[in-house]
Amino acid sequence: MPDYSCVDFVLRSEIPLPELIEIGAEPGRDVVEIRRGAVAATGEGPMERDGDTAVLSLPGVARFRVEGGRSITVDIDAGCSERNLRLFLLGSALGILVHQRGLFPLHANAVVIGGVAVAFTGHSGAGKSTLAAWFSAAGHTVLTDDVCIIGLDSAGRPIVYPGLPRVKLWADAAKLHGHDVGGLERIHDDMDKYQLGLPSDPDQAPVPLAAVIRLGREGAQRGGLQRLRGRAAVQLLMTETYRPQLVSVLGRQEAHFGHCVAVAARVAVLEWTRQWGHEVFQAEVERLILQLGEAQILGVGHEL
Repeated sequence: MPDYSCVDFVLRSEIPLPELIEIGAEPGRDVVEIRRGAVAATGEGPMERDGDTAVLSLPGVARFRVEGGRSITVDIDAGCSERNLRLFLLGSALGILVHQRGLFPLHANAVVIGGVAVAFTGHSGAGKSTLAAWFSAAGHTVLTDDVCIIGLDSAGRPIVYPGLPRVKLWADAAKLHGHDVGGLERIHDDMDKYQLGLPSDPDQAPVPLAAVIRLGREGAQRGGLQRLRGRAAVQLLMTETYRPQLVSVLGRQEAHFGHCVAVAARVAVLEWTRQWGHEVFQAEVERLILQLGEAQILGVGHEL
């Protein structure tokens, strides 16, 4: 089975995963196996847990048994395409595994600016992936799109692990960046959304996290950056957790709250409201970078 670099472990998978970087054996990294096999459907609801094992049932796609952060068994439904399967395998199923491993998945992308990671989160359509594509085109390293996996280093400082080296763009955003969607792969058979591969390095180390920024559209709120502190910062992180409903099902409430508090205490948590429109997009992003620099968020300080 081929091995793929993923977060702080290696995925050894019977199912091809072209979205990830295939690597050789790497001593010192945990191996997580993905294999095909029979998985019984859940009794009620899409997910159930028994100890350190969780089963996720997605009709028309597959059933996933995720065990202790060590393995994923996949029982694929007849008629499910490989594309659709990978969307959920590398999304919800991998999200369960990450929770089980004691990491903190944020529904965000992460970009390296000035040697530190800045994570951008927000509701669907807020422009997260479009922003990641812009930063990539401008020469910045995009560590991950959609799911930002946060851990703590030996000193308790939040770090971001490299994730899937691609961004997911709606057709209009892909065209705006000069891509012919005819040459891109859809992320799902029935969605007009495409994945764009990004430059990647299998040896990319985790990067210190400096800021988490929630995206918003300028309207009733004033434009620019607003720092959140204390309870408001923790609440933002809890709200923007990837698949937050998994936290209670997996019995991770205490650990999850601890993660949110630890991140809020060590990084800048902000909201950024900006003017909307393709014609002002670049100017707004450049203004953001300037503000982050002036606030020393890309350096040692976090004061606004």
